[in-house]
Order: sequence, then C-alpha cells, then structure tokens
Amino acid sequence: MSKHQFFVDLSNFPNKLCIIRLVVIVISVSCMFLGYPVMASLIGLAAGITDKIDGLYARKHNMCTELGSLLDQISDLMFNFFVISCAVVMDVWPVWVLFLWGFRDLSVLSMRTSAGQLGFKIPSSPLGRVATFEMFCAEFFMPLDWALNSPNYMYAEFVQAHFHPYFCIGMKYFALLGILVGIVMQYVAAAKYARYYVQKYDEIHKAAVADKTAASKESQATETTEKESDN
Repeated sequence: MSKHQFFVDLSNFPNKLCIIRLVVIVISVSCMFLGYPVMASLIGLAAGITDKIDGLYARKHNMCTELGSLLDQISDLMFNFFVISCAVVMDVWPVWVLFLWGFRDLSVLSMRTSAGQLGFKIPSSPLGRVATFEMFCAEFFMPLDWALNSPNYMYAEFVQAHFHPYFCIGMKYFALLGILVGIVMQYVAAAKYARYYVQKYDEIHKAAVADKTAASKESQATETTEKESDN
C-alpha cells in the first residue's frame, strides 16, 4: 500500500526539523514563565537557527513542499504570538504591541487565503524577511530585558549589584524599539502585499467579465444563426 503524500512530505528532514522547532518554541516560553529568562533566550535562539537551517537544506536538496511552507508559517506565527504574549503577560511590553502585530498578521493571513481561493499566490517581500529577523532579535532580548528590570527575577539582587541602572533601562528600550521597528516594517510589507492583491483581483475580475461578454456574444450569434436557419 502506497503512503499518502502528506506523510511522505512530513517525514523529510526539513519538515521534521520544523516540527521540532514547534516543540522548542513551547519549551522556550515555558522556561520564561518558570523564571529562567537566559535559558529561554538561548532555546529561542536555537529555534531561530533551525528556522534558517531547514529552509536552506530544503532548497539545496530540492525538498521544498507545500506542507513545509505551511509548517514554517505556523512556527513563525507561534513564535511571535507566544513570545509577544509572554512579554505582555509578564509586563515587559505593553498590550498594544500584541494588538499591532496580531492585526497585521491576521490581515495578511486572510489576504493570502483569499488569494489562494482566487488561484494566485502573493510573493514574499524581502522587507518582510528583514522585518522577521528584526522581530526575532527583539524577541531574543526580551527575556534578558525582563531579567535586568524585573524585581521578580530570582537573581534580581545580583543584577542590581553588578549591572548599572542605565544599562538595564537601555536594554528595556532597545528590545521594545526593536519589536516596534520590526512591526512597522511588517506593515510596509503588508501594504505591498495588499497592492499586489488588488492588482491581481482586478485582473481576475476583468478576465471574468471579458469571458462572460464573449460567452454572451457567442450565445447571441448562435441564436441568430438558428433563427436564420429556421427562416
């Protein structure tokens, strides 16, 4: 009995690595909630590295699949959602950061879904990839920001004794500014996606109208011919 293509694609190395990354993301966020921010950052860094490795490996060995693309999107969404939500819950970043990110990503996701239903794909933007990297860097520093500025950190006394207050405050604004810059770049990329979507939508609509007009003319011509034959 032949295997389903879904399980064949699922078993290739890049997709396995992507599934492992999903687990690693959960472990990273769990470490943050348990009070181990340095470990959370390092594990999150490992998740980010695997994100690059699986893509490079898939392209090099011609193992790119639709399933792999889906898993990659899911892992990116999970990573951003969990880390930003964690930052909000632990009072590192304001809640509106989560709303800004969520509105943009849900809008782009809906647009891509609609594009797929209409029969075309919205190509990724280089700016979108840069924005993803910028956000990843900010999310890597977020647990360190919490460790340096939170009185609830188990080593808060050590931090106060060995780190200058300006350094701690600087880390806080460095991480917050990084995530905001990344989100702004994502909105710029989303505007490009929206422009492309509108262009393709109009092309499809015009083609549909042209086909309908041609079909109507053909039908009228056929009716005229039939009437002439009857006469």
